[in-house]
Amino acid sequence: MSKSRIHWQWGAVCICIGSLLYSGCASRLALKDDTGQPIKRSEVEAKKKNNNFWLYAVGGGALSFGASFFTGAMIERGVDTDNRIALWSITGAGTVLGTLIFSHNGKVRDFNLAVEAVKDARQQELGKKIKGEQERQEKLAAERKRVEDERKRQEAERQKLLDQIRDQQKKKDQP
Repeated sequence: MSKSRIHWQWGAVCICIGSLLYSGCASRLALKDDTGQPIKRSEVEAKKKNNNFWLYAVGGGALSFGASFFTGAMIERGVDTDNRIALWSITGAGTVLGTLIFSHNGKVRDFNLAVEAVKDARQQELGKKIKGEQERQEKLAAERKRVEDERKRQEAERQKLLDQIRDQQKKKDQP
């Protein structure tokens, strides 16, 4: 293989790695909840787990080992020497690089899941506040209705007493 072809292949590999690292599949969510309030890193860290990090690291390492071993074997066949350094150096480098890329994506996934968990917790808290406020409003409306009914009852009683007083005064004024 010519050196220019090898350089071109490594350039293509670097472009693929760069696109994986900077594409949307490895991007972090904004630290704002649904109402626009900022989310603190401490809240995210409290909800964060490392399950996806380990899963992606182990799975990505195994996948990268297989892919880089295959690539190394193909390159070794093209080289006319009996030296196996190319096979194992390509396999090792590919495995390490793939493990790093996949573990980074796993960390980002864990971070995004923690942000979503914080958003869900805040949404539930907001729902509880809204429900509490609705109950308070219902209690106030019931109290208002009770007070209005009491006022109407008192007004009717007052009117009745006024009528009785007027009747008594009329009887008194008539000899």
